[in-house]
Formats: sequence, C-alpha cells, structure tokens
Amino acid sequence: MAQSVVYADLKFAAGPPSTVPDEDDSPYENVLPGPVLAAPSPDGNLNTATAARSPRPRHIPTGLQAASLLLLLLLLVAIVALGTCYWQVTRSLRDDSRNHAAEQSRLSQELSAREQSLEQTELELEWARAELKRAWREGNISQLELERLSAELRHVRGVLGKTEKEMQDVQGKLNNSESTVSSLRACVNTDCCPSGWVLYRSKCLFISVEKDSWWISKYDCREKFAQLLV
Repeated sequence: MAQSVVYADLKFAAGPPSTVPDEDDSPYENVLPGPVLAAPSPDGNLNTATAARSPRPRHIPTGLQAASLLLLLLLLVAIVALGTCYWQVTRSLRDDSRNHAAEQSRLSQELSAREQSLEQTELELEWARAELKRAWREGNISQLELERLSAELRHVRGVLGKTEKEMQDVQGKLNNSESTVSSLRACVNTDCCPSGWVLYRSKCLFISVEKDSWWISKYDCREKFAQLLV
C-alpha cells in the first residue's frame, strides 16, 4: 500500500533565533494542515491524528478598552436615568390615582346631594300641584258663590228699590197727613176747618153729597183721616 509523502522547503534565518515563533520565520512553509497518517499499528490498521495549533494569546488595545468602559458607564447612566424616570412616573401615576379617587369620591357625594335635592324638589312640585288643584276647585266654588251672591244682590236691590218706592209713597202720605194735622191744629186753635168741612162743636164734619155704600164711605173717611159717624 502506497504512503503519502510530505515535502517541505527549509528556510534558514541569518539572525539569531527569536524566542517568539513567527509564522513568516517558520522553517516550514507550504505545509497544508490536515490529517497525518501515522505508522500502521501492529494489527495492520492505520491511526489517523489531527494536528491542531495551540491558540496565540491576543492583546486588547487600550483605546478599545477605554471605549468599552465609556460605553458601560453611559449604559449605567442611562439605566439610572431610566430608573429615576420610572420612579418619577410611578409616583406621578400614584398621585394621579389618589387625586382621581378623591375627585371621584367628591363627585359621588355631590351627585348624591344633587339627587336628594332633586327628590325634595319633586316633592315640593307635587305639593304645589296639589295646592294649585285645590285653589282651582276653591276658585270655581268661589266663582259659583260669587255668581249666587250677585244674583241675591240684584234681588235685594230690586226689593230695596220697591221698598224705597213704598217709602216714598209713605213719606208722601206722611207729608199729607202732617199738612192735614197742621191744618187741623190751626183750625182747632182758630175754630176753623178745611175747605168743604163744617165746624160743629169744635169738630170738623164733612158732608158728602154723593151716595155710596157704607164700606166705600168708611174707606173714604179713612183716606181723609176721619171717622164715619153713621
């Protein structure tokens, strides 16, 4: 069985050997990394080994470290600022919630007071309506009573007019009687009688020439404030 052959070019450096190996100064060039076939084992099989390089230590630049620290510091400041803003917003929301609860309680009390006032106003309105109906009924009754009293007043005025007329008639008769009495007194004092009358024993007599019944004669004498002798 054929075996693989690895060729290498040797390169010798002119200066003293360096303590740190360098890829450019490596005496082995043009070597392709890959599996290296080892010698066959006693049992006739080939062992395959993988060649691996040891990692080189890398140095982080100082500028990159400073930038990283600055970014971390800015991130910390931003976190603190965000925390402060969150605390302020939370406190403001808590205060707003308390104010809202207090305002809601005040509005609830005011609404309850308004409802009680509205109920009281409705009761007063119902009472006013009842009073208005009662006054309207009383007004109708008063109107009927006024009409009745007006009719009675007209009747009383008519009766009063008749009474006044009768009083005028009586007053006229009284005046006539007074004039007759005055004339009789004058006749008694002077022994005289009215015209048509005859004085007889200090009395005035009237002798009618007309012939009437006894009742008519008596009525005629009464009209003349005298008495029928027969």
